[in-house]
Amino acid sequence: MNRLLDENRAKSTLRETSKDDKGNAVVDYQNLVYNFDSITNDIVNIYRVKKPHKSCDALYIKDDAHIYLMEFKNVRKSRIPKKELHQKAYDSILTLQMAFFPEFSLDELKTRVVLIVIYNDAGIVEKEQDSVSFDKFKSKLSSLSKSQNHILFDLEIFQGILYKEVLTLEKQEYIKIMHDVIFSI
Repeated sequence: MNRLLDENRAKSTLRETSKDDKGNAVVDYQNLVYNFDSITNDIVNIYRVKKPHKSCDALYIKDDAHIYLMEFKNVRKSRIPKKELHQKAYDSILTLQMAFFPEFSLDELKTRVVLIVIYNDAGIVEKEQDSVSFDKFKSKLSSLSKSQNHILFDLEIFQGILYKEVLTLEKQEYIKIMHDVIFSI
């Protein structure tokens, strides 16, 4: 792989990259990943000076065929701005190509990269009030859905276009079903 940046300088842990602005980590894993925010800042300084740019928090490259961009949100899903996630999804794939895979076209890259948004609904003290009617509605929608992963935040528009797959997972779902799959050898 022909890399634009010094890979070792951008290494971090999943725990560190999942921290919010107050220093609270969404997940507590020591797996090595790239601090994708740091990489993006370097790229922006070279190519997009003074232009706003958004990026995912972490990048894990298992191999050239299994690449994971991860965005961590230590808030309830109802507080996550969709517009910001859309910009992160778009800008991150372009930064990934430029910094790590310039030899791949976007068409090639989209068959290799999974975008994962991990949010922390259960860990937030400020819970939304329960609503029996809304819970019934959500249950009905869930039973009608044929997909096991209901993609939130209108990110489904990026699946198959910029990403192989888009996952939106609550922190406990990520821990239970995805973490070991991603980081297994």
